[in-house]
Amino acid sequence: MYCNDAGMVEIHPGDPYPYQADLHPPEYTKLWDNGRVLNEYQFLYLAKGEGVYRTAGEQHPLREGNLLILVPGVWHWYRPNPATGWTEYWVGFDGAYARTLAEAGFLGPELKLLDVGIHDDIIGHFAQIVSGVAQERPGFQQFVSSLVPLIYAEACMHASTPSVEAKGKLLFERIRAIFVENLYGTLDMESLATDLSLNYSNLREEFKGYTGLSPYQYFLQMKINRAKELLLDGSHSVKEISYTLSFENPYYFSRLFKKKTGVTPSHWNGIETAEG
Repeated sequence: MYCNDAGMVEIHPGDPYPYQADLHPPEYTKLWDNGRVLNEYQFLYLAKGEGVYRTAGEQHPLREGNLLILVPGVWHWYRPNPATGWTEYWVGFDGAYARTLAEAGFLGPELKLLDVGIHDDIIGHFAQIVSGVAQERPGFQQFVSSLVPLIYAEACMHASTPSVEAKGKLLFERIRAIFVENLYGTLDMESLATDLSLNYSNLREEFKGYTGLSPYQYFLQMKINRAKELLLDGSHSVKEISYTLSFENPYYFSRLFKKKTGVTPSHWNGIETAEG
């Protein structure tokens, strides 16, 4: 299996679609109003928003948490709802293994829509693919291609989960996915609650009841965990990691890190790390 292309784009309400159509290969965007036919397989995952897709004279809604499986040679068309926009991840792939999966009925022969839900593991795999394709480091093709069947397997697992789940778990998975997407930035928790159409006090109570931490403290802990990984990598200074993870300043980061781990960042795991 090999990966041809991958990407992530956020379409805001009212934005034209396809996004930056002039940067895409013509076969992906030409005759858009009349649909298109691909010469590869694709996964399209909606992390936010809603829209519609059409194939074989039928039209179907697309919503947050859907994974659309596109196959070669099948006419189709899709777009976000102009009133809501959407956030999409996609990966295009092909190869002997992909076609073996298709022949076994896993990837075709027609378009398939899985109601997967929002899961940070799937978003994380797409993000790794997008990053790998962009950086093109040695061996990146093998790495990103290995994540494609993993996305499919986890999508099938989540899609087969009973639709009635604990309210706390559903809320946790949705919020944690947002945290993963914004790990290198900042988040206002009250604005997050508003975006989820929830009262912050209720959100905090439900989230803490499920995890033992408030949303803000959980988000900070995720940042600290990522900081540990960057420190062990050894190629970043404490100051660089502080700014990479959008902490107020290196002093605040070091103080918080020691509070959470018991040691300063420069002495994490017994490894002396540059402060500046």
